[in-house]
Amino acid sequence: MKKSLLSVALCVMTLLIGISPVSAQGQNKEYQETLHKMLLLSGGLATVDTMVPQIIGMMKQQSPSVSEATWNAVMEKAKQFFSDNLVKVYVPIYQKHLTLDDLKKIVAFYESPVGKKLGAATPAITMEGMTAGQQLGMELVTLIQRELDAHGNK
Repeated sequence: MKKSLLSVALCVMTLLIGISPVSAQGQNKEYQETLHKMLLLSGGLATVDTMVPQIIGMMKQQSPSVSEATWNAVMEKAKQFFSDNLVKVYVPIYQKHLTLDDLKKIVAFYESPVGKKLGAATPAITMEGMTAGQQLGMELVTLIQRELDAHGNK
């Protein structure tokens, strides 16, 4: 069960953050800087800072012999990795769907009072949503298993 929770957390994090082997070469510097600003203002970058400790926490349970100092070093390295690579990974994805002008308008929204409120709330909303989604996923697995059992598939 612990491995499945970790798998769910990693899958959700991957979907939310968009880990991909896409190269950052040839990316427009202004687009990259504007996207970084948008992710910062929207709370997207702060969400990473809350998700990494949660994932490390789950992994700690599976590896209790690993020292706290090691976990702290791993956590810092993981946060730095995402900080260094998130925008680079996102640029080609966002460029397929949004222009630089679109991003600038989104940044303007996030600089407004309601945009600032949304940006500040996004990390908490994301974490609460992940927790609710994990619970719902576990309930769904139970429901599917009951249905399979009811149809004679054990």
